[in-house]
Amino acid sequence: MQASKTMQLVAWCIAAPMFVFLLLAGGSKVAGANPLAQIEAMSPYVFWIGLGELTAAILFLLPRTTVIGGLFLSAHLGGAILFHIIREEAFFGPVLTSFWFQSTMLAACWIVVLLRRPDIVLRSA
Repeated sequence: MQASKTMQLVAWCIAAPMFVFLLLAGGSKVAGANPLAQIEAMSPYVFWIGLGELTAAILFLLPRTTVIGGLFLSAHLGGAILFHIIREEAFFGPVLTSFWFQSTMLAACWIVVLLRRPDIVLRSA
């Protein structure tokens, strides 16, 4: 089943801002300018986390690879959610240090995947 033009447009409208955020977040990690690099236990891994984030974002943006990108982003965002919960960061604190932001990104990720690939849910007979 092919996604309609409206579904594709809505998917792009959701995916484009997500991609920009992930590009900035991953780029800052790769460059070592992310606050995550200040945490001693995380500093050796920040570059690789950023590289993975950039790779997942690019795969997610491209319609042909959106499913594999969605899977990679699920792993990345799931780790980010867990990281913020373990650090006991404020439940209703600043947007980027609350796990709500990552949870919203994760939900939006799968909305985009389902809009681009409705055949994943709706199988034709």
